[in-house]
Amino acid sequence: MIDLTVNPGIDDARVAIAMDGQKIADALLAPYKVTIDFGPTPIEHRISVTVIAPSRPHVQWVETINRGHSPLRVKVRPVDLGSRLFEATTTAPQDDPVAAVELWSAGKLVTSLSEPPYRFTVPPVVMDSGFVQVTARLKSGQEAADFWSGSGQVHVEEIEVREVPIFVSVVDGDGVTRDDVDRSLFRILDNGSEGKIVEFGKAFDQPISIALLLDASASMTYNIDRATRAALSFANHTLKKGDRCSVYAVHDVPRRKQSLTGDSTLVAKAILSIEPEGTTALYDALESAIRELRDEKNRRAIVVLTDGGDTSSIDSYDEVKKAAMSSGIPLYFIVYDTGTETSGRDLQYLENLAVETGGFVATATEGTLQAKYHEIEKDLRAQFAIRYQITDFTRQKEWRHIRVLLRSPKLTARTIRGYFTP
Repeated sequence: MIDLTVNPGIDDARVAIAMDGQKIADALLAPYKVTIDFGPTPIEHRISVTVIAPSRPHVQWVETINRGHSPLRVKVRPVDLGSRLFEATTTAPQDDPVAAVELWSAGKLVTSLSEPPYRFTVPPVVMDSGFVQVTARLKSGQEAADFWSGSGQVHVEEIEVREVPIFVSVVDGDGVTRDDVDRSLFRILDNGSEGKIVEFGKAFDQPISIALLLDASASMTYNIDRATRAALSFANHTLKKGDRCSVYAVHDVPRRKQSLTGDSTLVAKAILSIEPEGTTALYDALESAIRELRDEKNRRAIVVLTDGGDTSSIDSYDEVKKAAMSSGIPLYFIVYDTGTETSGRDLQYLENLAVETGGFVATATEGTLQAKYHEIEKDLRAQFAIRYQITDFTRQKEWRHIRVLLRSPKLTARTIRGYFTP
């Protein structure tokens, strides 16, 4: 990630910036700053800057960085169709050579070559499908793919190799969260295509950022002390070094009592300062928490204590649902029984939000409130961190459905229901 600053030398100018022909910024105004993601490895990029000012001709600069560091590309072509002979050609960065070029069919590896020339004799069963897929992998692990189709209808620019990170909770038939499940039992489907698991580990080793939301409406007046003590105990037991937490009081408008911080003293002070008043703008509070966590690099979660549904938000349920699904942040709800009955619709809305994002809803009484917080803590501790790779056709801003299956009838996986492609 590089911060680029342009000095056009002209007052009241507008600046356009493009990288490799793709627009990065258009009509940028002073101070003419933009952040560009050049990717994890140094490869050649062509940067063009165009300055537009009133009553002046356009001025353009072009600069090439990392010359000679070619990006990873692979191209497959038939050499002799009668003999089913194909060849793949590649380019790669100078300091990150190609480690392997692989022929795939129906999600399974057919052949792998480690040295050029990368020539494959394609099995008849693959040729009969009319579809040949080749993947090139760098020493660093980065991959690119190319396809050949006998029908000539495959457009390479629509095909992408992506690595998708997800966090998965596993529960057994008794509803107990499990953290002892072997990698071999996991299977991931991304829009129906099988994903290849490339990283697998315990998520507890990774830092987490949590937004803690407490219903502080007037209906919580007689229970706020118990609620804040339970929330404080949850924060003290869950957060460890490197974790961050923010605190929201849910009134008629959401009030952030503490922004994200790693200081447990500030978190405790914010929780204990919450006083009940007004109505419940739960959806507005969720929207605020999602915005705060959206760009966090840590593992993330939103934990909510409420005694009912939303009563005064500006944001609608549908708007919050869309924001929650696109963010990939799991939502956990504790519905606290204060004697006021929660409507079936409100409870269904909370359950839908939790299911779509990989969280869950727990119903608590005065005697079980602390235990319900402990269930969420245990779920967060037991999550698996998985990164999988998928290679198929895709479009920008496309919604992709995710299903995590386990090769055991006694186990069930819980994670986000999907994501939008970049």
